[in-house]
Amino acid sequence: MKSLSKIFARYLATAVMIVLITLFFNLILYVVLAFRLIQSSDFTARNSREIAAELSSENGTVSLSDKGHTMLEQGYSFAMLLDDKGQILWRWQLPSELDHPYTARDIARFSRWYLDDYPVTERITDYGLLVIGQEKGSVWKYCVSESMDLIDQLPSTIALALLANLLFILLFALFLGFLFYRSLRVIAIGIERLSNQKAIRLPERGMTEILAKQLNLTSSVLESQKERLQKRDDARTSWISGVSHDIRTPLSLIMGYASTLTADPSLSGEQRRQAELIQQQSIQIKRLIEDLNLTSRLEYGMQPLRVSEFSPAALLRRLVTDFYNQGLSPSHVIDLYIDPETEHVLLTGDENLLERAFRNLIQNSIRHNPGGCSVTVTVKSFSDQILFQVSDDGCGIPDAVLQILEQENHTAKETPHRKEDAEKAPHIMGLRIVLQIVRAHGWNLQFTDSHTIRILS
Repeated sequence: MKSLSKIFARYLATAVMIVLITLFFNLILYVVLAFRLIQSSDFTARNSREIAAELSSENGTVSLSDKGHTMLEQGYSFAMLLDDKGQILWRWQLPSELDHPYTARDIARFSRWYLDDYPVTERITDYGLLVIGQEKGSVWKYCVSESMDLIDQLPSTIALALLANLLFILLFALFLGFLFYRSLRVIAIGIERLSNQKAIRLPERGMTEILAKQLNLTSSVLESQKERLQKRDDARTSWISGVSHDIRTPLSLIMGYASTLTADPSLSGEQRRQAELIQQQSIQIKRLIEDLNLTSRLEYGMQPLRVSEFSPAALLRRLVTDFYNQGLSPSHVIDLYIDPETEHVLLTGDENLLERAFRNLIQNSIRHNPGGCSVTVTVKSFSDQILFQVSDDGCGIPDAVLQILEQENHTAKETPHRKEDAEKAPHIMGLRIVLQIVRAHGWNLQFTDSHTIRILS
C-alpha cells in the first residue's frame, strides 16, 4: 500500500499546486485589470486637465484653442463651461436638452453621478466649472462612501477571506482525496490479489467503477484459464501415470525373457546378440518412462526434496566409477578433475536427484556421440560457490536445443510449442530434467557453449 500512499500524497500536492497557481493567476489578472482601470481613470483626469489649460478669455468671451478642440474630438461628446451662477459661458456640441442654466443642486448631482445619463467629468478653471461629457453607456460611475474603520480593516479582512478560502479548498481537496484513496485502496487490494493468482470481485461503483469492472472481468478470464490449465495438467499427469503403470508389467516381462534368452546356451551367437539388444532397448524404455514421471513431478512440484549433507567429490567419483563398471565403450572416456579445495566440502541437497542430473549430462554426451568422445567432469571452488562443469569433445548440443533450454532457463518454465510444431521440436527430456533438478535446488545452470554445461551451487 506504499504506492497508494504515494498516489494520495501526489494528489494532495497537485491540489495544493493547483490552488497556488490559481491564486497566482488571479493575482496577476487583478494587477493587470487594476492597472488598466487606473490608467483609464488617469487618462480621463489628465485629458480634462489638459483641455482646461487650453481655455482662454478675451474681452469677456471664453474660447478653446484648436489643440483643445482636437483633444475633445478624440473621445468626448460635448463640453460646456458654467459660471458660479450656473450659466453657460461656453459650449461645444452641447445637446439641446442640456443647453440650460444649472442650479447648485443640479451641479451637485451630476458631479457625483450622471448628467441626464451622460457620464461627465468636471474640472474647476479660472473661468468657471468645465464639464466634459462622453457617450451614454461608455463609462460606469458609482460613488462609494465607507467609514475609515472599515477601510483600515479591509486589508486584514481580505487576507483572512483568502486564507479561509484556501483552507476550505484544501479541506475539500483532502476530503475528495480521501474518497479517491478509499476507492483506489479497493482497486489496489484487488490487483494485489490478482498478482497472487486469487479470484476477486470488486464493488463496481464510485470513481473507479469502470476500472473495477475491467478487473472483475480480468479475474473471471484468469480463473477460467486457470481451471482449463488445471484440467489439462491433471489429464496430462493422469495419462503419464496411467501409461507408466500399464507399461511396467509387460516391460518387465520383456526384460525378463530377454535376459533369459541372452543366457540361453542353446541359441546362436546372433540370436543372443539380438536378445541382448532387446534387453538394452527395454532398459532404455524403462529409463524414458522414469524420466517422463520425474519431469512431470518436478514440473508440478510433486517431487519432494530429500535434503541432506553430501560430499560432491564423493558423489562424482561414485558416478564415474558406475559408468566404467557398467561396461563403458572403449571409444568413450570419462575424465574426472576434483579441486583439492573441494575434497572436504559438504553441500546440502537431494543427493539422489543431483546424481541423476550429473548422470543425465554424462549419458547425454555418450548417447549422442556413438562414435566415441572424451567427457570431462570438473568440480572446483568458484567465488564462494562450488562449480560443476561437464564438457565433451563430441558433436555438441544442437543450436535448436540450446535455444529452448536457454529460454526455459530464463523463464523458469517449460517452453510451449504449437501443435503443428510439436513433432518438429527436439526431444530434450534428459537435459530438461537436469534443468529442473538444478532449479529445484536454487542453483544456477549455464550453457557456456554447445560442448560445456556449468552448474553453480
